[in-house]
Amino acid sequence: MIVSATKSPQDVLEVLDLTSEPVAVVPLFETIGDLECAPNTVRALLDDPRYRARVAERGNRFEVMVGYSDSGKDGGYLAAQWAIYKTQEALAEVAREAGIELTIFHGRGGSAGRG
Repeated sequence: MIVSATKSPQDVLEVLDLTSEPVAVVPLFETIGDLECAPNTVRALLDDPRYRARVAERGNRFEVMVGYSDSGKDGGYLAAQWAIYKTQEALAEVAREAGIELTIFHGRGGSAGRG
């Protein structure tokens, strides 16, 4: 389940509470502000016992989605690309610290992004 417009750990934890199935509950960071907060949000999620248990159930694999359209609208193409790059680097470090496997996938919209 992808949690669009993730702004805080609570956004993801509320969705986690909706199911006991071992599905991934994936934060989607879209705006530049959300991207900048993403490493702290992910740290807080991994510190939450319920969320960490879900990650463990999935073989210590954690997924994050980054969006392009809102960050592009928010700060322009160059600022959005730079924020996404910095966020990915920071999330990789968070994953290393936590000893988990991180997968980042991208939510590029528009006809060119859809093939």
